[in-house]
Amino acid sequence: MIQRCDFEFPSPYWDGISDSAKSLIKQLLVVDPSQRLDADAILNHPWVAGEGTSQVELPETIEKLKEFNARRKLKKAGYMVIAANRFKNIIKLK
Repeated sequence: MIQRCDFEFPSPYWDGISDSAKSLIKQLLVVDPSQRLDADAILNHPWVAGEGTSQVELPETIEKLKEFNARRKLKKAGYMVIAANRFKNIIKLK
């Protein structure tokens, strides 16, 4: 389906996404590379430029970002504990 560019924007996942954003995605997911948008065209696309896009925050997106940040902080803390233990073991060896 991906190779044929046979995709859709199923509800309810895409209901809050603007038509402009969907348009950009459609123009990026093109089989023929010569028909895809290049970097300049992407930067000039109305959605990227912020023209006519809604500034309404999507509640589920905010929640997902909070969840992601919490996971990231926990992972970082775990790495710090591992690093501290390794340093402690190195000092013991000397």
